[in-house]
Amino acid sequence: MTRWATVPLVLCAVATTPAIGQQDSLMLEAVRLATEGQGDSARSIVRGQMRTLSSGDAMFPEVLFTAGVIAQNTDSALAYFRRVSIEYGNSAWADRALLRMAQFAYAQGDAQNAARSAVRVLIDYPTSPVRAEASFIAARAYLDMRDVDEGCRLLRQARDDAGEDVEVRNRAAFYLQRCDSMAAGEAPRQPSTRPQQPSGPGFAVQVAAVSNAVAADQVMRQITDAGHEAVVVVEEGLYKVRVGRFANRAQAQELAAELRQRIGGRPFVVEIN
Repeated sequence: MTRWATVPLVLCAVATTPAIGQQDSLMLEAVRLATEGQGDSARSIVRGQMRTLSSGDAMFPEVLFTAGVIAQNTDSALAYFRRVSIEYGNSAWADRALLRMAQFAYAQGDAQNAARSAVRVLIDYPTSPVRAEASFIAARAYLDMRDVDEGCRLLRQARDDAGEDVEVRNRAAFYLQRCDSMAAGEAPRQPSTRPQQPSGPGFAVQVAAVSNAVAADQVMRQITDAGHEAVVVVEEGLYKVRVGRFANRAQAQELAAELRQRIGGRPFVVEIN
């Protein structure tokens, strides 16, 4: 599948909570620990709360959502998010869970399911505080599926709904320039690091290998801000953030050098299938 735009894993932060109380503070602490690489401690906090609370407790959906955020692998994370969206559809966390599902699907190249989950946010939760981000994810998914009219419509909706979310508004406005170009009859410009589908092995630049989705999200936002497309590959319990797909090592090495200069760290070239 050809990507039309960059791919921030784009995971909405747990800081977007409905209200901060004692329970929220515990969950925020779990996320903080996970971000700092203390995933086991973070998951211990969440497991403790899951044992303490009943499934009917008002705080239980938040605990499930946080469990998804700090999960060790994608399958576990999605299982928690699906449970929130299905069993606790009336909670303040259902829209965020659907957004996470959309983000994971998009990062994995599944535009159809990304659009489905994101559009559910727009239809089922019309006043959701993550509506603009959902519109943006849905827009990118539709553009990947070559539905330019719907993709550009959703980009305009994301921009208009962003409110004080400057990041979403600016990202939507940036990609709307491409919609304007297409309306004027120009071919849309593609980022130089757009993933290709060559047969056989290739090369990519690995920017980071982190233990949880929260940390991966932070890295991918840096990459997106630098104007490149990133994907996450989960291997051996690690979230490996990579950029590009090249036929030869020299091209990948050029990108690695650029990324070292722009975002720091130690990006390096890896072989991929």
